[in-house]
Amino acid sequence: MEKDYSLVLVDSGSAVKKMALSQGRFIIGRADDADLVITNKDVSRRHAAIICDGSDFKIEDLDSTNGTFVNGRRITKESLHPGDEISVGDCKIFLDDGSGSFPSLDVTEIGRKGAETIILEKRFSTLKRKLKDEDLKEEFRTIEDIVKKSRKKLSTVANKDKVTGLFSRQYFDKISKAEFSQAKETRENLSILFIDIDHFKKVNDVYGHDKGDVTLHTVAQLIRASCRKSDFVARYGGEEIVVILPNTISRDAIQVAREINVIISKESESLLGFRITVSIGVATFPNDGATLKQVIGHADTAMYRAKDAGRNRVWKFDEERN
Repeated sequence: MEKDYSLVLVDSGSAVKKMALSQGRFIIGRADDADLVITNKDVSRRHAAIICDGSDFKIEDLDSTNGTFVNGRRITKESLHPGDEISVGDCKIFLDDGSGSFPSLDVTEIGRKGAETIILEKRFSTLKRKLKDEDLKEEFRTIEDIVKKSRKKLSTVANKDKVTGLFSRQYFDKISKAEFSQAKETRENLSILFIDIDHFKKVNDVYGHDKGDVTLHTVAQLIRASCRKSDFVARYGGEEIVVILPNTISRDAIQVAREINVIISKESESLLGFRITVSIGVATFPNDGATLKQVIGHADTAMYRAKDAGRNRVWKFDEERN
């Protein structure tokens, strides 16, 4: 009888994602076009490949940032067998031939577990095994699901800025390093937008700081809505917002910046009762800097040039002009 092979993404003993395997090559990674998409920042965009030839399987690391591991050992290219545990970032994936037992769970992939969470999950598992009554088991599973979903929400909240709803500066510092490393590995462009609200001090002086916070939140959400799901938007500090545009050339980054500039100028008055504009600086790796610090600094420099030129505009970093 022919076996049904699949990759099973597992969290706490439960399958959160399953992908059937057939003849061919399958990509695991964060990229939208990967075959098994894992939206964990420790996972590279094209992290690893599974090569299927009938019932023979191999796994190949695609020069990922954090490496690919099989049964706890880092690999470059390795044969795979049913039951083998693949680790990419913090995620566990198993090659299953249909004989594995993985209860399903209606939650998406979740982030890094701390030591306390691991201990708690082990206690949940131990207690669940001790339960005999089926009604109690079902109620326990419901409570366990609630705890896991709550942890996911808490993890998200911890990385968010309270005023804008965007990611925090601290989280930006972490993610920007990972995105930049990925861009260097894959030799892809990576663009940075540095955005500053024009005359924001005047908003606080005239309308008060509460209205200033509302203004920050409104502008932040307009920016977020103008970006792709794969883009990363964070509050950098004060009234400054920074956007990471992975795999984006300068021309496309400038277009995104112009769209943000126009949308905020057009929509802010109806949302806030007064018009708000922004100045945006654009810089792109590798043309505008060989390091992450240089690219961010040049986007910041370009933003100040936009302000000097009259505000409410986009300025692309240029070594000679700047």
